[in-house]
Amino acid sequence: MECTPPKLTRAILAHPCFTHACNVAHEDLHAFVSKDPAQRGSWHATLAGSTSYKATLHYRLAHALLTINSLDTFSRQEWEAYASLICNRGKLLSGAEIHPRSEIGRRFILDHGWGVVIGETSVIGDDCYMLGGVTLGAAGIAGNSSVKRHPTLGDRVQIGAFARIFGNIHVGNDVFIGTHCCVTHSIASGSIVTLRSETQVVRDGAAPHAPDRTF
Repeated sequence: MECTPPKLTRAILAHPCFTHACNVAHEDLHAFVSKDPAQRGSWHATLAGSTSYKATLHYRLAHALLTINSLDTFSRQEWEAYASLICNRGKLLSGAEIHPRSEIGRRFILDHGWGVVIGETSVIGDDCYMLGGVTLGAAGIAGNSSVKRHPTLGDRVQIGAFARIFGNIHVGNDVFIGTHCCVTHSIASGSIVTLRSETQVVRDGAAPHAPDRTF
């Protein structure tokens, strides 16, 4: 907790929000280790070496800090600033930017999370799995209002690398969104979203007259 002064750190450690954040972060860690074969079942290695998990861990701590109703001698502006500082530390370690006011459900897995952006009013359900480069953003660029402007994801949503989901839309439960997809409308539960607007052609150099294969 080097992001906060000692007095605030002691207050956070004594508050129930810290225990809750640790419990939820432990669930994230267990889910990551059990579902990602690259972790080889080692929570020690994941906790020490996974920068993606560090982004999630910092988010849990920062979000918990924002749930505190009062801390003697500290104003709301002060602990909101420290919450942002904690999340920014996670960003520096991982390359993933998760706003501390976003709402992320239990057992969240951020795998290869470099370049991920999760906006302030995003809501993510339980047991979701997200790869690198994903953006949960607003539909506009400048001049966005302060109302709900980011996506809401249901439970067990899987999002492939570099997918972008924009606006105050709803993605239902058990949805699979493939790599590089751009989603701007709500998606029904159980849907599979894949990119079909590009064709990759492979030519066999050893057989110049062989037919092309498309993917």
